[in-house]
Amino acid sequence: MIDLHSHILAGVDDGASNLEESLAILKTMEAKGVKKVTATSHYPLYKIKDYKKFISAKLRLLRKEAKAANINLEIISGSEILIDRKIPELFHQNQLLTINNTDYILLETHFNSLPDYFSDLIHDLKVMGYQIIIAHPERYAYIHSNFELLYRWIEKYELKLMLNSSSLVGRHGSKSKKTAEKMINLGLCHLMASDTHGSEKRPFTLRKGLNKAEKLKPGSSEIFKKNAEAVLKNQSLNNFEIKREEKPFFERIFSFI
Repeated sequence: MIDLHSHILAGVDDGASNLEESLAILKTMEAKGVKKVTATSHYPLYKIKDYKKFISAKLRLLRKEAKAANINLEIISGSEILIDRKIPELFHQNQLLTINNTDYILLETHFNSLPDYFSDLIHDLKVMGYQIIIAHPERYAYIHSNFELLYRWIEKYELKLMLNSSSLVGRHGSKSKKTAEKMINLGLCHLMASDTHGSEKRPFTLRKGLNKAEKLKPGSSEIFKKNAEAVLKNQSLNNFEIKREEKPFFERIFSFI
């Protein structure tokens, strides 16, 4: 099992608070069957001058301590980047991390709305050759009542959508849970990851999430696993068969009036 989204590096963001907690998270992951984990700390825009160098040092330390603690997980580089106009410029300056040095980048948006420059940003990043993964779309309030945006993201912009397993098990409220379930049923997703932030605060739930997904849509857990591996190998992802959302009966009737 591969976990592509985690906040296991200590003292970088709102994830692990210290090295001991980082190791505790890794031990839990290993016990649950994880073989590889990507450390996707939040990119602190403009706050750290040489972010890649800073993260590389954090990764070396965690790998060293994990080995000393007999933890045999492969810890992979990455980052979670909040959308901003200057992202293309920061990539040109070699300031940002992709997942495992591939073409795949993990972006998150603000939770309540999309900025007006979103489409232009996606276009610019695609022209630069990046494959864009959107983190936890099921948690965004503007998605809960606008699934057409998900169809557009996948069909027009070829974005890849990554669910949080924690949403599927109900840790982010009923709306996020229902949205995650609906996205799986409609085929509007490609990946699932834990987005774990701590041993107790937002703990590891990927195995539970994959099991939930499998019950909703048989075969989905295997696609999620294969796609996670494909990301690390810089390969194309498998797509679910996309279904159109069925409108309620009365809404269908009134659409013809």
